[in-house]
Amino acid sequence: MVVVKRASGAIETRGPVGDKPADATATAEQTGAAAEASAATPAPAPRPVTPTPAPSSALYEEVPESQSFAEMFEAQAKEGGTPGRRGVRVGEKVRGTIFQLGADTAFVSLEGSAKSEAMIELRELKDDEGILRFGVGDSLEAHVIEVGAKGILLSRALAKGSASMAMLAEARASGMPVEGMVLSVNKGGVEVAIGDIRAFCPISQLDLRFVEKPDQFIGEKLQFRVTEVRDRNVVLSRRALLEEEQKRLAAETRKNLGEGKVVKGKVSGVRDFGVFVDLGGVEGMIPVSELSYTRVGHPSEVVNAGDEVEVEILRMEPAQPNSPDKSKQKERITLSMRARMEDPFKKAISEIKEGDRLQGKVVRLQPFGAFVELRPGVDGLVHISALSDRRIAHPRDVVKEGEVIWVAVEKIDANEKRIGLRRISEEEAQRPPEERPAPAAAEPAKAREPAAPRPKVGQVVVGKVDRIEPYGVFLVFPGGKGLLPASETGTERGTDLRKHYSLGQEVKVAVLDIDPSGKIRLSVTAAVRAEERAEVEAWQKSQQPQGAGKKGFGTFADLLNKMRK
Repeated sequence: MVVVKRASGAIETRGPVGDKPADATATAEQTGAAAEASAATPAPAPRPVTPTPAPSSALYEEVPESQSFAEMFEAQAKEGGTPGRRGVRVGEKVRGTIFQLGADTAFVSLEGSAKSEAMIELRELKDDEGILRFGVGDSLEAHVIEVGAKGILLSRALAKGSASMAMLAEARASGMPVEGMVLSVNKGGVEVAIGDIRAFCPISQLDLRFVEKPDQFIGEKLQFRVTEVRDRNVVLSRRALLEEEQKRLAAETRKNLGEGKVVKGKVSGVRDFGVFVDLGGVEGMIPVSELSYTRVGHPSEVVNAGDEVEVEILRMEPAQPNSPDKSKQKERITLSMRARMEDPFKKAISEIKEGDRLQGKVVRLQPFGAFVELRPGVDGLVHISALSDRRIAHPRDVVKEGEVIWVAVEKIDANEKRIGLRRISEEEAQRPPEERPAPAAAEPAKAREPAAPRPKVGQVVVGKVDRIEPYGVFLVFPGGKGLLPASETGTERGTDLRKHYSLGQEVKVAVLDIDPSGKIRLSVTAAVRAEERAEVEAWQKSQQPQGAGKKGFGTFADLLNKMRK
C-alpha cells in the first residue's frame, strides 16, 4: 500500500498492482484502516516484475515491494537507457520529474536528457507525519550524492536543511554543498546551524576577503562546503564555493576586458589604500589617487561596499606564479573612476592666468615645497625657495596643512598640468597689479596702454625699492619684480643695506638672470658697466676719421678717463 498526500491536501491510496485506485477523497482514518488491513494480510510470493514508465494520464506507477532496489533500477535502466550517461557529477544540484514509485524508492527523470534517470528514497519525499508529498509527475530538486554502477542516487536532505553526521561526512567526501543558517559570531568565526547540528566557519572562510563585521550574516541562510568532520566537530567554508563560482564567471568576463575599456562593477571592499571592485568573477582595484580629482582622505568618503560604479581599465597585469614577489603572483587589474570624470584643470586654466593673485589652502607639505589648492581638484606648487624671503629647512617652518595663504601664479604648464606659485603677503596681494590691465569693468572709455613686457637678460631698468632684507633689496619695475642681491649693490661686504636704500627709492639696475620659474636677479654694478659701454659706443660713433696718419683712439681705459674729465 502506498499513500500519497498531494500539495492540495487530498490523499490517494493504491493497493497492489492491478487493483483499482481507491477513492481519491478517502479520509485519513480510512487510509489508516486500509493500511492496517494490508499489513495483516500475508505478503504474496516474490515474482519478477519489470517497472515500466507510467502513461501520461496516470498519477504514478507502483512496483511490488518484494522487488529489490537494484532489480528495479536495473530493469528501468534496460527500459529507459543507461543511467548516468548525462554525465552528472557528485555534489551537483539537479532537477527532475518523478515517473515511477517503488516500495521505498522513487525514480526520477532528470531534465536535460530523456535517457538519464536517477533514484531517491521515499523517506526524503515524506513530511514530518510520514505522509508522502510527491507523486508521479511531480518535479523536485536534489543533489547527486552517488554515481556508480547501480545508477545515480539523489538526496534532498541537505538541501532542506536537515542533516546527520553521516550525511555531512558524505558531503565532505563528495564535495556536495550544504545549506546552513548563521546563528552567532564566535571568536575567530561564526556558528552555523545545519539542521540540528552546529558547525563552525572561520572568518577567513566566510567570504572571498576578510570580513570586518561578520555579524552582518547573522540570520542568513548560506551555502557552505564541508571541509572537516571529526567527532561532533564540523568545519565549513563558504569561500571555497565562492571561489569556484568566481572562476566560472571570470572566464566569461575576461573575454570582454582590456586596457582602456569602460566597464561596470560592484564595490566589494573598501580599504585605506583603495577600493576593490568585482567586475563579474574578476576583481580589480581603484587606488585612492584614481577615485577623484579632488583630494580624498579615505575611500569611504567616495564609495561604500555594494555600490555600483563605472570605471576605466588602466592596466592589466597577468599573474606570475614563479615570481619571488608575492604581489605579482596574482593577476592585478588597476581601475580608475577619475578617468570617467571631467578634468577640473581644463576649466581652471581658462580662468587662471599667470600673474594672478589668489588665495589657496595648503593641502600637502613635501620637503621641496607646499601644494596649495586653488580650485577643487586643482593644486599648485609653491617651491620651498618661494615660500619665504629667508632660507628655511622645510616648508613646515613657515606654513601648515589647512592654512589659507595668498599666492601669485608664476607659471602654468598646460601639458604637464602644473602650476607654479609664489607666496605673497596680503599687502602685496591687495596692491594693484602693475603688469596686468585692470578688469574690464574698471576700464575707462579710452583705450589703455598695453602692459609693459617682461625685461630680458642684459636689459637696464629702473625699479622702486619694495622691500629691504639683509641679503638684498627687492625692486618692482614695469614688467616684473626682482631681487638685487647685496653682492650686486656695489657696497662693501657686511654693509647695512637699510642705510643705503629706502622704500620707494628708484634704483637703476641690469637684469642678470631669469630662472625657469620666472625669478629675476638684478645688479647695480652690471647696470653701471652697461651704461659705460653705451656711452663709449655713442662717443665713438660721433667721432669722424682724422686720416691715416692720425693716431688711434687709444685704450678703453684712456677713453673712460677722458669721458670722466
